[in-house]
Amino acid sequence: MKQNVFFGVRKDSEKHLYVRRGDNNEVLITKTVNGESITEENTVHLNAEEARKLGIQLLKLGSEELPKSGIDLKAESFVDKITVYGGINPDETPANLAVITINESDEARQAREDSGEEPGFSIEGEELEKLISALAKIV
Repeated sequence: MKQNVFFGVRKDSEKHLYVRRGDNNEVLITKTVNGESITEENTVHLNAEEARKLGIQLLKLGSEELPKSGIDLKAESFVDKITVYGGINPDETPANLAVITINESDEARQAREDSGEEPGFSIEGEELEKLISALAKIV
């Protein structure tokens, strides 16, 4: 995914957010209106921890609910698919727990073992974005 620096840029949008890295690894977020100059008074400074938490919160708000059956992701290498589930507490409430299952065929398992590889998967592109979004919903 290409990293953006302007958000809210649509034909009908007057307000935008300009996001960038500042000094000391700060994340700077500036609100602009109708292309006006970017000023310090309209800028919020976030440290790395705050930026990470904001990113997770935005992913939670911007993602659909994770189904109880989990989501299936296509993976590369020896894996047929991986499934991501949110854990459930004994009282049936969502747990802050991610369960990831890896499904591989017997042939794939044997080929992996013959080559001395450990169980695992590689994932990229849109499937990786889906994984990140699903994990953010669980946190």
